[in-house]
Amino acid sequence: MSRRNLPAAAVAVLLCVGLVGCGIPGETEVRVDGKGPQSGQDSGGGLTPRLPQRQDSDEPEQVAANYLTAAAGGETDEIYERVNSYIPEGSGKLKLKVGGEPSINLVRLIDGPSAEGAPDRSGNWLVTVQVQQVGVLRMDGTVGEPELTERSYVFQVGPAPVVDGAPPPPGGLWVIDPPPVLLMSTSALEEYYSPRTIYFWNAGRTVLVPDLRYLPLSVPRESQATELLGWLIGGPAPWLSPAAVPLPEGTSRIGNAPMSGGRLEVNLSVPASEVTNDVDLDRLFTQLAWSLLPPNPQGMGGDDGELELKIQSQRRKVAAVDGYRRVNPPYPLTGTPTRFCVFDGAVHQLRDRDEAIEPVPIVPEQNRDVQSAALSRDGNQVGAALVTPDGERWRLRVASGAEPLQTFALSDPYPSMERPIWLKGVDPRAPIGLVVADGNLYRFDSNARLVRIALPGVTGRVTGVGAAPDGHRIAVVAGGAIYVAALSTDGGTVTVGRARRLDTSLTTVTAVDWSGESRLALAGTQSNRRSVIENISSDGALENGLVDDTRGDVLHLAAYPDNPLSRTQLGVMYETNGAASATDRLIGRDQVAPNPGPAPSVSASSKPSAPFFRY
Repeated sequence: MSRRNLPAAAVAVLLCVGLVGCGIPGETEVRVDGKGPQSGQDSGGGLTPRLPQRQDSDEPEQVAANYLTAAAGGETDEIYERVNSYIPEGSGKLKLKVGGEPSINLVRLIDGPSAEGAPDRSGNWLVTVQVQQVGVLRMDGTVGEPELTERSYVFQVGPAPVVDGAPPPPGGLWVIDPPPVLLMSTSALEEYYSPRTIYFWNAGRTVLVPDLRYLPLSVPRESQATELLGWLIGGPAPWLSPAAVPLPEGTSRIGNAPMSGGRLEVNLSVPASEVTNDVDLDRLFTQLAWSLLPPNPQGMGGDDGELELKIQSQRRKVAAVDGYRRVNPPYPLTGTPTRFCVFDGAVHQLRDRDEAIEPVPIVPEQNRDVQSAALSRDGNQVGAALVTPDGERWRLRVASGAEPLQTFALSDPYPSMERPIWLKGVDPRAPIGLVVADGNLYRFDSNARLVRIALPGVTGRVTGVGAAPDGHRIAVVAGGAIYVAALSTDGGTVTVGRARRLDTSLTTVTAVDWSGESRLALAGTQSNRRSVIENISSDGALENGLVDDTRGDVLHLAAYPDNPLSRTQLGVMYETNGAASATDRLIGRDQVAPNPGPAPSVSASSKPSAPFFRY
């Protein structure tokens, strides 16, 4: 292997992030009985990837890269044993603080590992790696905010020094005097963990809020549900407050959650006051059904996979998981979305030749002078939010109700206004949307009344916002950076929790939308000044490319978030330099469906712009 930069690890695992079929939980006071198999052993679903060992390579760069995988998976003692197997005696072996748990610092490799020059007289190489601090992976599968600030590390890799009185160490290369912290590359996270989603009810118990976790591939299949159940009992990730609420206080598991004959058995101890009727029971069952088993679990066919819930060892409910989930989605799912755009100042549907025309739910006399727009549908209720000019300022026109929409309310004017969005998972009779105006985030309702929303933890001028499909998590672009935050819409009041900034490979972020349950599509520029669109997990840990050259800054980006039932893959739509594109191809005038009524005269220079999805 070259002594220069190592090849990047495969990033295919990222594509699984946010698919409800993946699943996982949080910290639990009851650990899974016994240790799972080491990587390379059969975990019940085949061989798991084998973790590299120190003796596998005599190349200093590869030894350093392998060292950055050693903390992947296993119990606490196993993690420290593997990491310390790279460090010779007397060279700063790592120790766990009393009463603590491993905090694995995730780093994205920006450059390296790279060994420059020749080894010194002792045969030691200096191996440098440029990194980006991503966050802290904890034993409950969550990735918290970064605790370190280092942007580079220099590893001394060479033969083990001889310590007086100690037996000669084994041969090969060692990592000498490494940083006194656990480090792991995001490539190792991709290779040795499975992204999983567990779910928590919102405060109103109307929708389930996804919570992304990471499960080591070394955990046997028969133990995975027990691990996930412990994480559920441990509660949602801290950043999801105030959107998600934990299980009822005092909930605990009785024994493990075994899989037998295609049936997963869950036995819980739950306070009697928390499950008093069938509604309470169904709510708990739904949360477990979505969190503990992926869609079509291996070894099960179709609806053959069952979940049995016992409370205090008494059977309370049994159902085929796949069929149950189809009729009990975690949040409102409306199937295949419809694509729209703005063309010559009006909202139009975008369609291919074989696609049916769906009428724009706005009367023609109101569908004019539009700069950008958002449409929603919930049953027979539709909503429209239109950004329109008012001299040198901008207003938001809003209407909701039965289609076609005829009467629109008008907001106050603002110096600037970005594309609006509608929140999912709220009462369709009292819809709520978000819009960025004059560098701040506002909520709006059907009366077009804009109310500014406080964004704790966000710094800089706000330039974009996207909402997750459950309607209780948002992503915000501010000051060229990306933030995620949870929000509550109880009582029609929007409250946003403390935002978390995500570090990405982009030097500047210009636009955002949710491309999955726990995945974001980000538009921005790289260090080489190329404009691109990236997919990134909602905790910032996993990242891969989506569009490698947008040919200009993207200021308008729309994605359809694939969900656990439809699995629809539609890519993204965006606008660059006044032209709209769908992933890697331009959207042409021939894709713009005509609206009812006499065809208006259209300028030859008119192009489709501001594309968006309605779902």
